[in-house]
Amino acid sequence: MASITIGTPFNIDLEFKIAAFGKRVMAWFIDISVICVYYVLVLLFIFPLFGLGEGIRTAAMLFAIVLPVLLYQLFCELMLNGQTLGKKVAGIKVIDTEGREPTWGQYILRWILCIGNLFIFIVPYYILSNPFLLIFFMIVYLPDFLSVVISAKNQRLGDFAAGTVVIDSNYRANINETIYLEIDDKEYEPVFTQVMRLSDRDINGIRNLLQIKNRTKDTDHYIIDVSQKIKKVLEIESDLYPLDFLEQLLKDYNFYTRTPNP
Repeated sequence: MASITIGTPFNIDLEFKIAAFGKRVMAWFIDISVICVYYVLVLLFIFPLFGLGEGIRTAAMLFAIVLPVLLYQLFCELMLNGQTLGKKVAGIKVIDTEGREPTWGQYILRWILCIGNLFIFIVPYYILSNPFLLIFFMIVYLPDFLSVVISAKNQRLGDFAAGTVVIDSNYRANINETIYLEIDDKEYEPVFTQVMRLSDRDINGIRNLLQIKNRTKDTDHYIIDVSQKIKKVLEIESDLYPLDFLEQLLKDYNFYTRTPNP
């Protein structure tokens, strides 16, 4: 499985697994199924309740079906942290190529440039009556398909433009487990409150750094550099050895994130 390596603000490299093509296809089909169910509910159960005339029915189709389905991907990714319902089930998500959560602008740009999904609202309604539309959709999706298959990070055109990439969220979904340490909440006294200014991404990088078993002189120098940079950014003064300092940060972070605030 392809992967990308992203550096944190503290020069700690983190690895993200690129979402497998099969998972992306699975997510797409799940989203199509969600849209189909929505169509059935609206057309068969909601519209008949109001006895709408032809003119009003056309406007209602626009606002009750077309617009919600067109906005489905964008709304879900904005509200569900880079995931549609299909992506959530498939265990994939959208992130910024720098490892951050994409901005609204990035989400909107990748949505606009997903040409196929802009036409997807007609699939459940017309595809059965006109199978030739399937060929049309294959042509519409061809540029994105080729981009995903050929590009190093499996990005479609919208991802390239928006600076985003789809990753396997299950690979990092257990981040709370990877940074988890057993701490006796009753006895433990945290040292550095500033640790909460670090992100999960930074903490996970520190944890990965501490887990290196075969340390070399270069590794030791790297640990020293990382600890010094963190001290400078967080404005921390400490006489702890670099390794002990990073371990203390990891313990403090676990304490604060697993203990309810008073």
